Amino acid sequence: MSVINKVLKDLDRRGQQPFSKNAASSAVERRGSHRFGLWLLASLIVITLALVFFWWQSSDDDVMTVTESEAADMPLVQERVEPLVDSSAFTVPTERADAQETGSREQTVIDQNNLASVAVSEPISEAKRVPESKEVEPKAVEEEPESTADNSSDKAEPSGEFSKQPVQLSPAEIAEQHIEKAQKAQQQGRLTSAEEHWRKALAVTPDNKNVRKKLAALQFGRNKVSQALTTLEAGFKRDPSDFEFRLLSARILEKEARPAAALSLLKQATPNAADYPDYVQKQALLAQEVGDYQTAANTYQRLIVAEPAQGRWYLGKALAQQEFAPQTALASYEEALTRITHRPTVDFIHQQIALLEASEPAGEQ
Repeated sequence: MSVINKVLKDLDRRGQQPFSKNAASSAVERRGSHRFGLWLLASLIVITLALVFFWWQSSDDDVMTVTESEAADMPLVQERVEPLVDSSAFTVPTERADAQETGSREQTVIDQNNLASVAVSEPISEAKRVPESKEVEPKAVEEEPESTADNSSDKAEPSGEFSKQPVQLSPAEIAEQHIEKAQKAQQQGRLTSAEEHWRKALAVTPDNKNVRKKLAALQFGRNKVSQALTTLEAGFKRDPSDFEFRLLSARILEKEARPAAALSLLKQATPNAADYPDYVQKQALLAQEVGDYQTAANTYQRLIVAEPAQGRWYLGKALAQQEFAPQTALASYEEALTRITHRPTVDFIHQQIALLEASEPAGEQ
């Protein structure tokens, strides 16, 4: 507004009134002077507004930067100082605690400035520390089992419960493990594996007769006759008083159509007929089969002594005697009739007696 007043005063000095004669000059001059004044006024106004605008913007920028810096700094300090104070690995909280104990405001301001500067550089350090903490934690977890293992081994030494030394099993325990594996393998049809486990069980317990019989039976079932006989022979050689292995060997030989070899094997031992009737009976039957009737008759006589009430022993003796002593066989048949009640057997005995009686007159003539 001061500029406008100056323009009006300037016009007054010149003596130009709005309705004066000079004002009524040519239209070109009036218009030219009027336009020049307007242009001058507009230019002053624009310059004035530009100065005011630049002054106002500069002052506004200063205010904004201050408020923004304060607003930006405060959250950074608050957000980073609080977790760092809680962190046991950061050493700044101890300095702040010392500063608070002294009660100095200047030291507090300095600490806050230091914290602000630390907070600015903190993202880099935190980014480096976080992976390190993640790497350290698994190591601690891995080291703990090692320490516990060492402690357990140390404790185990006096107590003996967790000793690292191999456990010494007894032969019977080792054999039992192989027996279980052999039985399981045999049930599953894995005969080779079963035989191997039977062998291992027998190796650690050679006097285990049940294991020896199982191994021999499996070998014979797999058509390994010679191996089965060798297994059984080793058994009765270790214990000559055990006649069961001899009897099993004789039965294998008999099935292999070798009755003479079976009889020879059984004749090598003479067990008590009362204790081993099957053994003596098999010897007598083999003797009859090979034609050794005298041996058969003597063997049946041993059975008659052991079990005199058994009529079948008399019948067996009579059949053997009929081949080399018919008259003696008649007495044995008569003894058998008094002890046998089975009707077909009785009829057979009557037939044999009739044959012997019919042959006597022919023999006398």
